[in-house]
Amino acid sequence: MTGLFDGLDRLDLDAHVRRWSAPDAGRAGGSVSQWMAAAQQFAARLQEDPSGLTDDRWRAVGQAWSALLAGAERATGQQRNEWLLRDLRLRSWLLEKVGPREDVALLDPESVLERALDAMPMTLPEAARLASCWRKLDRERIMSLRMVRRLLVTVRPLASLLTEHPRWGEFQEWESLAGGLP
Repeated sequence: MTGLFDGLDRLDLDAHVRRWSAPDAGRAGGSVSQWMAAAQQFAARLQEDPSGLTDDRWRAVGQAWSALLAGAERATGQQRNEWLLRDLRLRSWLLEKVGPREDVALLDPESVLERALDAMPMTLPEAARLASCWRKLDRERIMSLRMVRRLLVTVRPLASLLTEHPRWGEFQEWESLAGGLP
């Protein structure tokens, strides 16, 4: 699809939704930097004024956002969970600003918690063991511990929305490691 990444900064939110909802958009090529620019511009438009959207519009935005991230991952790979982290950060920010909405997947705090926990790059006991001596570790393990911290940051602001979730205790165990992570 030619022109997919052209004029991203000139698109309003509805135009981003139309662009990334197009059937071929998710199958486009593109470089990592092009996809990052697309995600940044889409998120910026959404963050300008998220409070006035109807539930139907939220669902359309959520579908387009998911399509953009799926296309980015298909075209460029996971990029060390870059697309997942962008998604979780945006969802967390939106939940802080507008709160959860039933039947709007983009505004589901449980999804943020579950996806963050499911993406942990190691087990909790392994992370606890490595956190105490992280300065002596190889770069790969340090990056894994940093990923743990980055995933925790997306869930932390949603604590008041998640305390009744069955996996909240698991998050708290991970959170207890946060102070010792690189």
